[in-house]
Amino acid sequence: MSNFDNMDWEDGQVSVPGIYPEMYYIPKSVITAWPQFAVAPATPSEEVTLAGDFTLDGTSTFKKINCIAVKSQPTSEPQGEVRCVSNLNKLKVVISLTEEKATAFCKLANNTDIVYIFQERDSGKYRVVGSEKFSILTKATMDIGSSPSGERGVTIEVEASDVAPFPFYDGAILTDAGDVNPVT
Repeated sequence: MSNFDNMDWEDGQVSVPGIYPEMYYIPKSVITAWPQFAVAPATPSEEVTLAGDFTLDGTSTFKKINCIAVKSQPTSEPQGEVRCVSNLNKLKVVISLTEEKATAFCKLANNTDIVYIFQERDSGKYRVVGSEKFSILTKATMDIGSSPSGERGVTIEVEASDVAPFPFYDGAILTDAGDVNPVT
């Protein structure tokens, strides 16, 4: 069965770019079970949505990043050869912190496989950056700033290969404050 579908644009429809300013991350090493794509997807939505929840070890929880949404951007591009094409999902996130916890994040993230979840502004749906199958590269760069009118903070750049561009995720996102994506 083909899950190709019509992609009609209606006059007056608006496409809102960007992501919400709160996103979440967790080291891949504490994920004990992953949500999966449907084995026999019947719809385009099932084709690109991870079903189930992330299962985490012990008391691990997703941690929150409060980013500058207008400076943060996810992009996806195809990579590979004929019949072996996958997606290189890239996420750029800018935050305004440079204190100890931001510095510790930079130190640790540059050498850790980390999964990220962001919420797109247009649909309000959550999307995943990172896959069970491939390593995830995070480059966290800090800029302390120089002038009184300048900018300071951390830029996080993520590269994650996956079989789909930023899979959708409607499962639990368990944080220190509880599930931020409860089933309704």
